[in-house]
Amino acid sequence: MLPKILIGVPVSDMHAYAIEDFVKALGGISYPNFDIFFVENSPKGGFYDYLKEKYPSIPTIRAHYSHEKIRKKIVECKNLMREKALRDGYDYLLTLDQDTLVPKDILETLLRFKKDLIAGVYFGYPHKEGFNLTQKNVVRLNKEKATLLTPIVWVNHPKHPKKVRYLTVEELKPARLIEAFLVGGGCIMLSRELLEKIKFRYVERNSNYDDYWLCNDARENGYKVYAYTGCICKHLILKRGWHWDKIENK
Repeated sequence: MLPKILIGVPVSDMHAYAIEDFVKALGGISYPNFDIFFVENSPKGGFYDYLKEKYPSIPTIRAHYSHEKIRKKIVECKNLMREKALRDGYDYLLTLDQDTLVPKDILETLLRFKKDLIAGVYFGYPHKEGFNLTQKNVVRLNKEKATLLTPIVWVNHPKHPKKVRYLTVEELKPARLIEAFLVGGGCIMLSRELLEKIKFRYVERNSNYDDYWLCNDARENGYKVYAYTGCICKHLILKRGWHWDKIENK
């Protein structure tokens, strides 16, 4: 019997611009045994009402909203997804960001490696601290302009054992499974076994998001972190009308 997969997504009006393309990509997924679950957390109820009317076939709940940190909201949403996956007998949870479009064969592709934590790859703006701006990480988005984007995968530095670095664009080929230090939270598949041992979390006095702590906690529980470079997701980052650096109360 094919493994049963829950695709869980925290959604909000911050990424309303992406929802139509996102749902269309979900509708193209070729794997036959999966369900979708949205956890909506906008400050007001309008976007939740819109989702219920526009996409009635997608189960959507509204999470408790508070004016606390965004990182806390994300963790609360993902733990609701985790609880549903465990309660309703799913074998895997695929967590996605609302602005990350997955290839149609993503589920069978990631499943074939039989890993407890495996990520697809997408591109994003690099963190400013400690990042070497090299041509290896410049992606040309149009003929007139090159914008700095990088694969959101960190690997161990070959010359500095205690340091990590971004995976470069050149290292995506050939398509292969790689062990990573950290993968971005926009596309991660987690096994039921791992979910039973680990909850999503963040640390109040630390600026890292839940993806950092997920990978950290996985390693501390004896699991390895993987990414498959043959699973490239489209990140609708350029359609945002805002930038994370400008968002307060993260």
